Amino acid sequence: MKPSERKARQRFWKSSIVLSLFLLFFALNACVGNSAQQQTANQAKARLDSLIAQARSAGVPQALLSPIEDQEAQLASSHAPLSFFNDQPLVQYYQNLTQRYQQLCTQVEGLTSQVTDEFDYQAWQDLQGYASLLSERQAQGFAEAQPFQNRLAKLQASFSQAKLPRDYQQISNQARQDTQALRLMATAANQMRTFDQVISQLQASHLDTTPLKQLLQADQERFHTARSPEDFQGLISTINAQFTQAVVVSTQAIPYVGAAKLRQFSDYISQAQQYGQDVSTFQQRLTADQHALDQAQTIGDYLQVSSQIDNDIGAIQLTVYRGKASYLLQQFHTEVKNWGAAHKYHGYELDFEYMDQGIGSDADYLVETAQTIDDYQAAIDFIDRGMTLLQAMEADYSDQTPYNQAHNTDLQLMARYGFMQGEVMVVSLVEQVLRLYNNGQLVRAFYVTTGQYMRPSPPGIYHIFDRESPTVFKSSEPKGSAFWYPDTKINYAMAYRQDGYFIHDSWWRADYGPGTEFPHYDSGGDEDFAGNGSHGCINMPTDAAGWLYNHTAYGTPLIIY
Repeated sequence: MKPSERKARQRFWKSSIVLSLFLLFFALNACVGNSAQQQTANQAKARLDSLIAQARSAGVPQALLSPIEDQEAQLASSHAPLSFFNDQPLVQYYQNLTQRYQQLCTQVEGLTSQVTDEFDYQAWQDLQGYASLLSERQAQGFAEAQPFQNRLAKLQASFSQAKLPRDYQQISNQARQDTQALRLMATAANQMRTFDQVISQLQASHLDTTPLKQLLQADQERFHTARSPEDFQGLISTINAQFTQAVVVSTQAIPYVGAAKLRQFSDYISQAQQYGQDVSTFQQRLTADQHALDQAQTIGDYLQVSSQIDNDIGAIQLTVYRGKASYLLQQFHTEVKNWGAAHKYHGYELDFEYMDQGIGSDADYLVETAQTIDDYQAAIDFIDRGMTLLQAMEADYSDQTPYNQAHNTDLQLMARYGFMQGEVMVVSLVEQVLRLYNNGQLVRAFYVTTGQYMRPSPPGIYHIFDRESPTVFKSSEPKGSAFWYPDTKINYAMAYRQDGYFIHDSWWRADYGPGTEFPHYDSGGDEDFAGNGSHGCINMPTDAAGWLYNHTAYGTPLIIY
């Protein structure tokens, strides 16, 4: 190799080495310059992972977390740009990455808060539905409802301590299970009653009913111990099968068992007709079923006819429940309108709490949105309860018993809804009085101020599910609204409805009692907020509210009528 070529190669390798060192220098500088930004991005990602894990553990549904995890995965799979002479693209990349992770963190925190509030409200609604139906079953005389009272009290105590979505979800699930069991309780009782009638008819025909009586006794024992929807549904299925077994006892039982089912079908038709429903198609089916039953000779014939009758009964039930709900709703509105028109206070209907601005619109909503038998039954139960409370108000209006003595209407309602044992608070809207009872005996009575004409206190059966002392109430209305109020310190607050209804002290008022739910002059209070009824809460003097707060507890029943 020539000396000149050897020198050229040496110069080339020297230049290459210098260039490599130069590039390595800049690369190292870039790494050093961006290590802080990269570490910040990694920390933001770690925080996001931690928040997602916490949200999942708290009970936030995976379906809501998945979109956030997908976005995180996309960010994690992105690549930093290559840059040897300018580290600004890397800095910008990691800053953007950090910002996106932080945004997702904020999104997870907001989602957790939102889900908690939604599950909280749903659990409250489920507990209210549970308590209402339980009160109905107790009023109907079902001794089997007592264990559910104990379970409800435990759920209410759990609700007062719940904080996480999973806590509220567990409460909702159990409340719904128990509510469904209470619904099926009535169905099972009706089935046993019908089966008992069949046995009586067979016995009157001098047939041996000993095996059937033994089956009925076993059914009754199962009924007394049933606690879950599965228990009651299993019992209902068993009783239906026992109708068939009645046929096995004797073919002579066919007309009796079939007649019992036809009578049930006929009763449903009569009810639907009473409620103004078109029953022509069902009457045709009844005639056809009766003819088929008359022609039945064998067990096979009977089973075929019985199956058809069951199908016809199932078809008419929804019509009956729909008609009944609409019929009772119309009766309720008519009673509210007529009594209110005849009983006014300075032009205001005294039963305004039952009108459209009160629970009247709630009843309308339940009927209008109902789709299933259970939906209509819930509406019927609500309307029945509303009518019961309205009639109690009407009776109490004429009662001259002093406010600080036990009132018959209080005691009747307490007995009807199973509150004769333990403490119960009763609010008479027409008297503007709260009375506390213990084991059916009056403990103490207080004058109160309830909701004004356009913001009434809702009549109903409730339980205290939250207690706060002290707390601050914040208005949900915008400033400038007639119902806006500034942040207000409350010394004693007992919540009875999730949508912001409390029993609490109202230190800005001086006057309580009859008439204070309407516009009035307050003798010493703040005229801006004391000259009318409340926004739906039950207001009390501070000392009285403090005494009541300290002498009641979570889960205390409350009747407002």
